[in-house]
Amino acid sequence: MGCKTSLILIESNNNIVTDAQVLKALGFGEIKSQSESTSDVCLNPDDGSIGIGRYNGNIIICDGYFVTEKSLEMPRSLRLCKEEKKLCKLFPNSEIVSVACHSAINYHGYSLIQNGKKLRLKTISDGERAQSYGKRTKEEEEIYKGSFVKKKATYWKTELDPKEDIGEDQMMEDFTFEMAKRRLGGRLDGAEGLEILPQSFIKYFPVKPIKLTEQDMVSKKTTWKTYAVIFAVIVLWQIFKMLFTR
Repeated sequence: MGCKTSLILIESNNNIVTDAQVLKALGFGEIKSQSESTSDVCLNPDDGSIGIGRYNGNIIICDGYFVTEKSLEMPRSLRLCKEEKKLCKLFPNSEIVSVACHSAINYHGYSLIQNGKKLRLKTISDGERAQSYGKRTKEEEEIYKGSFVKKKATYWKTELDPKEDIGEDQMMEDFTFEMAKRRLGGRLDGAEGLEILPQSFIKYFPVKPIKLTEQDMVSKKTTWKTYAVIFAVIVLWQIFKMLFTR
């Protein structure tokens, strides 16, 4: 499966924090317009917007790589970026999970913040070694159980071709969606996605829009087709179970 998305998942802890406060913390104090949407549309914004919604006791931010680029790709330590520090002031006792992936370059990254401290950060992409800081999470440990090390790199075996070694960058969906599941309660690419993807979101359009790169513009059409196929497969699978498992 191919995909491209970036999410910030914040445990709300019943905090009464408005979207306006969240946007201000991200550096978007001025909003020129907004519109109703759904999470599946906001997962990979192609219009310079920021999507915000709520699900399973969490505030979900679809940031279009604006924050996750700074919090995941740029750091080489467990230090918080400016936007993360501001979010931690709004949610000082919360868990914050950030995830991002881009199938075109087999990139995935994620971080875990608890009570204002970053405890885990990992990024990897095609042809590069993983940048890893902090102790592995329980979700990672489960995935790494099936791995082995060869020439200082981590690999997995696949049932489809036992002779083939799968590199860590090719495990993008497993790491990304398992880390997101930590807060969402289900995987976006699994059956639970039927409930998560149609959730109501609001798209906010800042006065200073997020600039899309040329690569973003090329990949956005493919990404939306991918999400549509995933959603259709899940629906067909649910119908198949209803018809043939009675």
